[in-house]
Amino acid sequence: MRTPLSKALIKYGISMGISLVLAFAFVYMRVDFTNPSATEQVDLYLILCDAFTIPGLLFLMLGCMMTLSSQGALDGVTYVLKNAVRMLIPGMALKMERYYEYVEYKRANRAKGYGFLYVTGLVCMGFALIFMILFYSLYQK
Repeated sequence: MRTPLSKALIKYGISMGISLVLAFAFVYMRVDFTNPSATEQVDLYLILCDAFTIPGLLFLMLGCMMTLSSQGALDGVTYVLKNAVRMLIPGMALKMERYYEYVEYKRANRAKGYGFLYVTGLVCMGFALIFMILFYSLYQK
């Protein structure tokens, strides 16, 4: 059985790993690693700023979506989609539940523990802010 600390470390570790992979993929597409001197330092800071902004916004918006979903804002949409799929499968249309039953079931089983998405997004946005400050310290108009 895992302790709460190990569960938290796993969540944070996986989400930070995903954000670093996304950032590295963006940098890999933009920077020529065969000729590192071709990219100026000011351009490198701009690329790194963009590279950390993308996963930062992705995780922040995913956290917002989870918050909305856990508050019940998307229950109607998920109910309609679930029933639309059931109507396509023969024999499943007879087992459809009422909207009230579906909402009560969803209320009892709300998602919890997704705050790590906000933390990961804010950490990435912090790195992006640092690289933006470095970019503007070298940028000349």
